Amino acid sequence: MINFFKSFVNAFSAHSFIPLPYYEDEGDKYKAAFVPLIGVIIYHLLYWWSMLSWYRFYNDVVEALGMILIVIIVTGGRQALGFISYVDSIPTYKYRFRSWSESRDRGVLRFLLVMIVWTIAMANTYDYIFPLTMFGFIASRITVGLLSSIFNDNSNQSKVTIGILVVEFIYLVYYIFDEYETLAICPIIATVILFLLFMNNFRRSTAENLDLLEDDYVVSFETAWIMSVAIISLIRSIG
Repeated sequence: MINFFKSFVNAFSAHSFIPLPYYEDEGDKYKAAFVPLIGVIIYHLLYWWSMLSWYRFYNDVVEALGMILIVIIVTGGRQALGFISYVDSIPTYKYRFRSWSESRDRGVLRFLLVMIVWTIAMANTYDYIFPLTMFGFIASRITVGLLSSIFNDNSNQSKVTIGILVVEFIYLVYYIFDEYETLAICPIIATVILFLLFMNNFRRSTAENLDLLEDDYVVSFETAWIMSVAIISLIRSIG
C-alpha cells in the first residue's frame, strides 16, 4: 500500500505543477497508473473554462489560448518542455533534459507550430462535440503509460500497472463511444495509429531518453486527437 502512495505522489511530482517530494526507491512501480489522473484534472479545468467562456461570450481564439495555458500550467511546464524538447539544462522536478543544442531552433519552431494548430483546431470545433477534445488529455496519458510499461524495460512498471491502465483505457473508450457514438471513431483510430507508430521508438529507447520520448508522444497524441475532433466538426458543419 505504501508503494501505491509513493507512486501517486511521484506521478504528480513529475508530471504536474504540484511541488511534491519524489521517492526514488519503489515510488515508480505503479506511477504510470496514476498519471492519467492529471489528464482528468486537465479535462475538468478545461470544461469549466469552456463553460465560463460560453457564459462570458469570450472569443473562440481567447478560449483556445486559455485552454492551452491551463494545460501548460497544470503540467508544470512539462508540456511546454515536451514541445520544445532537448533544451539545455532545464530541470522539471527530478528530471533533467539532455543537451542537444542543435535541435533548439527546431524545437521552438515546433512549439509555435503546434500552438497554432491547437488554437485553430480548438477555435473551430463545433460546440456539441468540443468536450470530446478534452478526453485526449486523459487518453494520451493512459496510452503513453501502456507504451512505456509494455515495450520498455527501463520504465520499471509493475504488471499490476499494465492491468490498471488497460482497464482505464477500456472504460474511457466505452464512455466516449456511449457519449458520442460514431463521432468517437476518428479520434480512436488516431489513437491506434499513433500507438503503433511509437511502439518501436519505446522498444529502442534508453533509460536516459525515455522521459523525453514520453513527452514527445503525449504532445503528438494530443495534437492528433484535437485535429481529428476538429476534422469531425468541419465535416459536420459542411454537411
